[in-house]
Amino acid sequence: MSKGLILCATEFEMARFLGEQPLVKGKTPSGLTLYSGILEDIPFDCMISGPGVFNTAHALTVYLEHTRPTLILDTGIAGAFASFGFGDDDVEGVRIGDIGIAAREQYIHAVAGCHTPAAGLPFDLIKNQPLTRQGIYPSDPGLLDLYHGIFTRELAGPIARGDFITVSSITASHHHAQKIYNRFFPAMEAMEGAAAFHVAALYDVPVIEIRAASNFVGERDKDRWDFPLACDRVRQICEIVIANGFKLE
Repeated sequence: MSKGLILCATEFEMARFLGEQPLVKGKTPSGLTLYSGILEDIPFDCMISGPGVFNTAHALTVYLEHTRPTLILDTGIAGAFASFGFGDDDVEGVRIGDIGIAAREQYIHAVAGCHTPAAGLPFDLIKNQPLTRQGIYPSDPGLLDLYHGIFTRELAGPIARGDFITVSSITASHHHAQKIYNRFFPAMEAMEGAAAFHVAALYDVPVIEIRAASNFVGERDKDRWDFPLACDRVRQICEIVIANGFKLE
C-alpha cells in the first residue's frame, strides 16, 4: 500500500504530533530520523530533515530514492507577514497561530542580486521549468484548491492561501521584513519549502506545503512568539492530511 510522507525540519516542530502517535522511530543509513506509523488505517512516514534547504534536499532525496509516497506534506512553523503591518492588530492578514497553504514557493536568493523579481538566472534550475530561473515553484492548482477547501471546512476559520518564500536565515528586523514584502508580497517565510518543491519536481511526486505561523516576520523578541500554539497547529495539519488519506483529488 502506498503511504504519505510528512516532511519537517525539526522534531521540536513535530513534538505535539509525535507525542500523540504510536510511531516507530528509525534511522536512515545517513543518520536521518524517520518515523513510521498508521493513523485511521492510513500508513505514513515522517522524515525529520534538519533545518534549511541543504538538509531538506538531502533528506528528501534519500527518502525518494527508496520510496515513492502518494503525497509529500511539507510542514512546520513559519513567520507570517501580517497584511501587512507586522503585528498591527488593526490590519488584516496572517496571524500567529494561523495556518497557511503555499500557492507557490520562491527561493528568494535565486534573484537576490537582481533589480526586479522578474529578473532571474540565465538558465533553468529544473530543465523546461522557466520559473525556476526566479527560484519559483508553483503549487499544483488542484491540490491547492483541494486542501484549502478541506482545511477551511474542518477548522471552520480562515486559512491563508498565498505565496511563501524560502530564506537562508530568519528575517530579523521590521525594516528588512518590509523590504522583502514590498518586493515579493509573501504570506509566510520559512527555510525549507523551496527545496522540498525542487526535489519533489525532480522525482515527479506531488507536494503540498502547509504551515502554522509562530511569529511575525521581523519580530526579534521571542517572548512574543507562540511556539506551543504553532506546534499544536502543526499537529492539526498532520492529522487532517492523514485523515483525508493524503488525497490527490
